[in-house]
Amino acid sequence: MRKIGEGQKTEQVVPYSTLAVGRSTCRLDFEVDKNHKRIFLKFDGITYHAWVSLNGKFLGDMLPYSEYEFEITDYVTGENNSLTVEIEDLNLNFGPTPGWENFGGIIRNVSLIYRDENYISDVFFKSTLINGYKDALISVEIQTDKITDESANISLYDANGNIVLSYMQKIGETKEKTLNGINLWSPDSPTLYKLTVKLFDDDEYSCNVGFRELKCERHRFILNGKPLFLKGVCKHEMIGDSGHVVSYEQIEADMKMIKSTGSNFVRLVHYPHCKATLDIADKLGLMVSEEPGLWWSDTANEEVASGSLEVLRRTIYRDRNHPSIVFWLSFNECKFTEKFLVDSANLCRKHDPTRLVSGANCMSIEDTLVYFNKCGFDFYTMHPYSATFERSRESARVLHDKPLLFTEWGGYFVYDNPAYMRESIRKMKKLYHANSDDGALAGAFLWCWADINDFNRGFPCVDGLLPEGIVTKNRQKHICYDIFCEEIAKIEEPIPPSPYHFKCLDSFDGKPLTLISSGSDLNKFAESVADEERALPFTATLRNRKIKNLPVLKREDVYGLSLSPAVLEDEQILIYEGECKTDKITIIGAVSFNKGYPISGRLGEDAAVVTVEFENEKKSFIIRNGRELTTVFATIGSSRIDPRADNAPRFAEFSYDLNFEQYVINKLEFKWDCTKTVKRLTIASLNNGYQILTYGVFA
Repeated sequence: MRKIGEGQKTEQVVPYSTLAVGRSTCRLDFEVDKNHKRIFLKFDGITYHAWVSLNGKFLGDMLPYSEYEFEITDYVTGENNSLTVEIEDLNLNFGPTPGWENFGGIIRNVSLIYRDENYISDVFFKSTLINGYKDALISVEIQTDKITDESANISLYDANGNIVLSYMQKIGETKEKTLNGINLWSPDSPTLYKLTVKLFDDDEYSCNVGFRELKCERHRFILNGKPLFLKGVCKHEMIGDSGHVVSYEQIEADMKMIKSTGSNFVRLVHYPHCKATLDIADKLGLMVSEEPGLWWSDTANEEVASGSLEVLRRTIYRDRNHPSIVFWLSFNECKFTEKFLVDSANLCRKHDPTRLVSGANCMSIEDTLVYFNKCGFDFYTMHPYSATFERSRESARVLHDKPLLFTEWGGYFVYDNPAYMRESIRKMKKLYHANSDDGALAGAFLWCWADINDFNRGFPCVDGLLPEGIVTKNRQKHICYDIFCEEIAKIEEPIPPSPYHFKCLDSFDGKPLTLISSGSDLNKFAESVADEERALPFTATLRNRKIKNLPVLKREDVYGLSLSPAVLEDEQILIYEGECKTDKITIIGAVSFNKGYPISGRLGEDAAVVTVEFENEKKSFIIRNGRELTTVFATIGSSRIDPRADNAPRFAEFSYDLNFEQYVINKLEFKWDCTKTVKRLTIASLNNGYQILTYGVFA
């Protein structure tokens, strides 16, 4: 029976999940078989705080989502036992949050457990993969309720039910055994083994286990020795309006649907889900993470901090044998304290040293770098909700000494927006394939899998629904569903070469002379211009450059052209030295990387001087802005431009990305009255801000 406050009693089937009511009381009268040495009462989970009494004896209180056991041997009679559970689902510091619709109730099973005098209280299966992931070192830690000197029989069965390992182990001791020829657990091949631990008095524990290793190597996650991009979704437990009570069949259908998208990961948000979810993830080959039930919670509050750490501890003990769980997340989008971060990391490592630890994070990039390293988290996380993706790129550039995982992305920005969904995943693909020093991405989880009820956000909520999923709350596909599936399937595929175009507009009949100097470092110069914000139109262009060391030619489209041009910046550079008989020199380039007509600089202004040295004399030629020189850029801001010099006709046009990367090369000739032997050719700057590029010299 259940009553709300002091209201009428009504019949209530357990488990149940209802809208929060504040204080409610559940009562059950039951009989017990007293022909057992010890009797326990087990709760698989409530929301959000409960106080349990039996026959007038207070047994203890319970925090949300967690398993609790109470021994009731001394408090029960054979008949006429009365169990009372008082539940609070609203007025609590730790429990309900404003991030999703909260439901109160006894949300998971309640059961009586009959045991002998001693029983297995905990089993922890550990494995280390060796010999190129062909074999495994296995250890099983066993705890019993009472310390004894008896032994337990440990057996491991393969997927066909064959015993592959069996041995005796004394309680309190741990033996390390080698198992040869293992089959690995992975999303592509989720091979499970069955572990059984049996005491002589017939108390037995069993669970599914698997052999897999997820570790971090610099900026990558490595699964069983191979780099793997973690791609998946954030999933709440609720389906439709079910609250936290969902059937095995509903969970299985939901997880199978997620698997069919091409996802290899499900972030179980933001609280521990029921144990059936983990069993299904094990079988399907979906990696998962779990967290203790926080959302914009203040971890400076002692009830919040201690409560969430206790839920996390109990969740680790409940689920740490599941191969599908690959890391723990100690918080989600919180007002954190350094103490809480350190305490949560230490707690995870103490109770499960086999898995990675982090937190789902939306703090600043700078704070992430500092605090994630202070507490020793294994990888960085960010929530780059943005219509520009700038935060994504910047976080990847700064947080590159460990894997970077987007534990949330998308939301309103991609909802019902197929074009932006596609572009977002393609941008993440580029971050995944980036060099680690430039910023790289190791995984990303879409927010979110399914729409949820939420009456607290305003826009973009509609009539109490947060429509940010790729399926409805009843699992009908939204318009972006197929785009998500299509694009995440391509993330680990190599990125095709950028669309590069080179069009030659002129010709010449000279022979190439070897460029001697490469001049200044073009890339450093580009960065210095952007940093110093010299001449705003140019910095805007430079900041949008996609190829780091543009404008370098991608290949030798014209014989003799240099892939990397000589760059003149406030100095004299030697272009050619040797012996060449000719009556003219043709320079392919005559463009400037920063100042240059028509973008900047005064028309006709002297920019540089070219000096040609012969056997007994030398000639100097002035290069003037707009006369013999233009800018190299063929775009400025959102517009194309047509840089033209009076005496240096357009030689070629090339581009790397039609959105940003379009450039020009000019042809500049210097003539004299007869054939002479050219010994040396130099270009000297006039120190007024022009950076002249030279791609080739021909005689």
